[in-house]
Amino acid sequence: MAAVSVILVVLLFAGAFVGGLILMLQKHQPRGLRVLGGVMALGTAVTVGGLAWLVHLISSTNFSKGRVLRLRGRTRVARRALGAGWADDAVPDVSGLTPWQRTVLGEVWMYSAGLEHASVPAFSKLSLKLSALGAPSELLEDCHLAALDEIRHARRCFALASAYSGVGWTAGTIPELGQGSTRPSPMDSGDTWARLVRGSLLDGCLAEGMASLVAGEGARRASDSVVRETLSVISEDEGRHAELAWDVIAFALKRGGRSAKGALRQALLALESQQTPALPRIPGVDEDFLARNGVLPQVELGRLMAVCIERTRARAEALLDPSNLSMRHGPSDFQVAPASSSRDAVPM
Repeated sequence: MAAVSVILVVLLFAGAFVGGLILMLQKHQPRGLRVLGGVMALGTAVTVGGLAWLVHLISSTNFSKGRVLRLRGRTRVARRALGAGWADDAVPDVSGLTPWQRTVLGEVWMYSAGLEHASVPAFSKLSLKLSALGAPSELLEDCHLAALDEIRHARRCFALASAYSGVGWTAGTIPELGQGSTRPSPMDSGDTWARLVRGSLLDGCLAEGMASLVAGEGARRASDSVVRETLSVISEDEGRHAELAWDVIAFALKRGGRSAKGALRQALLALESQQTPALPRIPGVDEDFLARNGVLPQVELGRLMAVCIERTRARAEALLDPSNLSMRHGPSDFQVAPASSSRDAVPM
C-alpha cells in the first residue's frame, strides 16, 4: 500500500506539472486558465524541488550517532526503500503540524533510521574482529546485544519517519557489504590492534557517549511522549554501547601491548579534530520547534561535544596510567538519567 501511495503521489505531481504546462502554453485558452496553468506548473516544480533539496541537505550533514558502518574508508547506510519490515507500531502526535513541519521531522527521523540500521552490521563487523583476536565471550555477547539494540532503534526511527512523512519507508540494500575488497583502503592499513583501539575510542567511547548525552537531553526537551520515550531508551542503550567500547580498549591494551598503547595515545590526539554533530538551518522551522521535537540546538550540541571530549580524554589517559584507577572502575560518564528509568518502557 505504501508503494502504491507513493506512486500515486508521484503521478499526481507529474500530472499537475504537465497539465499546468499544457494550459500555460495553449494560446487559445482564456488568459485566466493560462495563468492558472503557470501557477500549477511552478508550484509543482517548487514543491518537488523543495523536497529534493531537503533530502539532500539533511543527508549530507555530519549529524552522526554512535558506531557507524565504514566500508572502504567511507561511511555507508542502506538505500531508501518502500515497504514493511523495518518499523514498529509507534505513532507520534502529528496534529497541529504543518505539511512542511511533518516533512522536516520525517527526514530527520529517516536520517537517524539509516544510521541506526547501519550500526547493526557495524557491530557485526566488530564481533568478527574480536573473534579473530581471541576476545572473551563477554565481549562478543555484548556486541550482539548491542546489534539487537540497534535493530530496535532502527525500527522505531523508521516508524517515526513514516508517521511524520506519511510515506511507508523501510531499509533498502547496502550493496557495498556484499562487495569484496579488491585493495586495502587507508582505513584498513596498519596494525590490527591500532585500528581496533582507534575505532573503539572515536566511534565507540566518544561517538556513542555523545549519542547517549544528546538523546538524553533531547528526551528531556521533547514534548511528544513517543519521541520522549524513544530518545530515553536510545540514550540508555548508547551509554551501554560506549561502555562496551571501553571494555574493548581494555582488552586491546591487555593483549595488544605496546602497539595498542601507542594507538591509544595517537587516538587521543585525534579527539580535538572530531566534528560537533550539526543539522543545517532549514527554512520554515526554528530551533525551538526542533527542540520541542527532540532535536537539540547547535549551541547545546557544541557544549555536549566539549564535555564528551574532555571526559573521553580523561578516562583514556587513566587507562594509560595504571596508578590512576578512579576513572577505570567508576560508573559511565556518558550514562544520563533517562526520562523513563525502565529499559522496557518502549518496545523497541
